[in-house]
Amino acid sequence: MARDLGFSARSFQRRLSEHGMSYYALTEETCRELAEGLLRDERHSLAKIAFLTGFSEQSAFPRAFKRWMGTTPASYRKDRLLP
Repeated sequence: MARDLGFSARSFQRRLSEHGMSYYALTEETCRELAEGLLRDERHSLAKIAFLTGFSEQSAFPRAFKRWMGTTPASYRKDRLLP
């Protein structure tokens, strides 16, 4: 990612640090935001969302999502799609 942005890995790490962010935190936030958006679209299965958000094991996605949001992906989806 750093190279794509024109930085060395260390420079990228310093820039993130200047903004109070780490690479891990940035990837977690990005995955969470992507998962939230994908869950709003019923066409995507939970397995597909797990894959699209970078989880190699489908079972890891609900655990991570619950850590992020305090609820399971299925409950989040159900609550968001209610009229």
